[in-house]
Amino acid sequence: MKKIFLTSLLLLCAGAPARAAALPDLKSQAAWTEKEKQEFLGFLKSSQQLPVTGQVKYVPPQKGGRSGFSKARYASLALETDTMILDAGGGKTRTESATIGPKLLVGGHLFSWVRYYTGLQYNRIGQDKLDGTRAQLSHLQVPLGVELALIPLGTPQTRYVLLRGGVSEHYFTGPGKKSDFKEPLLGWRPAWNLGLGYEWQLDESNWRFHSLAEGYRSFAVGGTQFYGLGVTAGFVYTF
Repeated sequence: MKKIFLTSLLLLCAGAPARAAALPDLKSQAAWTEKEKQEFLGFLKSSQQLPVTGQVKYVPPQKGGRSGFSKARYASLALETDTMILDAGGGKTRTESATIGPKLLVGGHLFSWVRYYTGLQYNRIGQDKLDGTRAQLSHLQVPLGVELALIPLGTPQTRYVLLRGGVSEHYFTGPGKKSDFKEPLLGWRPAWNLGLGYEWQLDESNWRFHSLAEGYRSFAVGGTQFYGLGVTAGFVYTF
């Protein structure tokens, strides 16, 4: 009995080097032939109880791919209306109401709670002329700024308080020329912008809804001084 056991043990020891020799060079998998792939599968089968199926394939490394963390971006489409107050001189002001117009913003995350934005906003505003008629001016606004998306304590992670701040360029165009108005607005005018609002995610989707109270004030660099207050409400899509 001992002789049979020793003979079996010697046969197993003699087969171990042969089995190790059948293992292909793992450092050169890209150059494997079909024979080496099958030998590797056979090596796996010899050391596992479960059957191994499939094929050994070489996946080349990707070149020119993007690396690193991709920050989220967003696009916002909203409706906005505001009221503009003009400096009429002598401590007097004149109030002009603007129509409801579209507002398109695009932006992205600088950090998890800091975002940048830019876009376009359009509405129309009426202004009295010196001859007693009323002109309808087109008002185009190009904002640029940053906003803080802060999560209030005790609220879900999908709701934010928005704080906006930045600058904007206002362009007024319409019938007539500057000399036709007592407080002319025609042309390009820069301004400061501020906003305070609330935004919440719709279910577990990429859509959010927000509403803000926003204001602006023109730079004191000559021409008619003005400031405005308005309300914005719209949808945001993140991608």
